[in-house]
Amino acid sequence: MSEENAKPEKAPDKEKEVKKKEEPQVPKYTGYDYDCFLAPQELLKAVTKLDHADFFLEDVSCVDMQEGFQVVYHFDRFSQPGRVVLRVMISRENPEIPSIYDIFPGAAWHERECFDFFGVRFTGHPNLIPLLLDPEHQGPPPLLKEETALKDLNQLYPDRVHTPVSPDSEEFVKEINNCSNQKSRNQS
Repeated sequence: MSEENAKPEKAPDKEKEVKKKEEPQVPKYTGYDYDCFLAPQELLKAVTKLDHADFFLEDVSCVDMQEGFQVVYHFDRFSQPGRVVLRVMISRENPEIPSIYDIFPGAAWHERECFDFFGVRFTGHPNLIPLLLDPEHQGPPPLLKEETALKDLNQLYPDRVHTPVSPDSEEFVKEINNCSNQKSRNQS
């Protein structure tokens, strides 16, 4: 075939290649099997249900946000993997939440750390004193963000409902009992 009659090769579609590269690769398995938001007054009830279902506490942490503080609890179990995350929003003006120490004594240090760095008070904690900071520390807690750096719930959790779940709901009980059977575990 002469060069004149040869069909030109189709050039690769650069626009499609660029789109593929720009699309974020979202992991299918996030590292936990169930997570929910709870009202502060429902925390102890939810934690008690997790304790009865043989979960253990991994950690307690805090996130400074526009809406206030999000206190985050991670749980798992040895007998049957299934990580659960509980998220509780509390106000910045009155950063207080019940301590889970009486149910999970290992929470003591985690709660003290959140108290040190964010000023969150855990009511019922037996020894809420500084863990890492100097007891004489003056000034605001060191991990508070500047107003301009605060993110809101929709920025951190887009396409997600932030309505608190009741630990008495069928959904909550079903999810904590079946969380290790999530299909997403096999898609990481």
